[in-house]
Amino acid sequence: MNKESVDEKLKMLSLKLGIFKQNPDEFYFEPTEEIYETLESGDENDLQRVTTEIAKHLGIAPIPDVRYDWGIKMEPEVAGQIKLASPIRCIQIPFFYVGKKYEVGGILAHEMTHAFLTSNGILLEDPNENEMFTDLAAVFIGLGKLLLNGLLVAIDEHLSEGHVLGYLSPELIVYCYKRVNAYRSISEEAATKNLTPEATNRLSNFRIN
Repeated sequence: MNKESVDEKLKMLSLKLGIFKQNPDEFYFEPTEEIYETLESGDENDLQRVTTEIAKHLGIAPIPDVRYDWGIKMEPEVAGQIKLASPIRCIQIPFFYVGKKYEVGGILAHEMTHAFLTSNGILLEDPNENEMFTDLAAVFIGLGKLLLNGLLVAIDEHLSEGHVLGYLSPELIVYCYKRVNAYRSISEEAATKNLTPEATNRLSNFRIN
């Protein structure tokens, strides 16, 4: 996916969904310090609590169950999965991510967007394209801050080595985020609230040509 296809998919979403959440003050799901403290605990009840808040923000029902799972192994950029079969939706996150608050936030943003898109009958036929589209759609529906904060998975505690979490490159996530902010006339102050210093730097160093 490139910038032109990002623009095309954003236009498609706007046609299908309109301006999601008309009030710009209600658009973002804000990943506050309290949210991240809850995700950092490693407790599945806390994980479910944040999932429920995201679901309410998006208007998703029924709310998916979520749990850490010892048994699932995935490619590094994937990190989670959601089972959408009725009547129970279930998000599974590898146990490796317990306590990794920013990464778990990014995983939840992606998986909850799957639930949102399914609820609205929006699905691309190609599986890989649909995963990239889901990251893009997460930004469109106000979960972009969770994605931006969770982009880099640390291999060591000093972030000297790591990998990108998700299906879109950091450049395209930032591009998409800036396009959505411009589309909704959201101020820079509002767009950078509750972002990590790393995510804020990504935004400030990126220019849309």
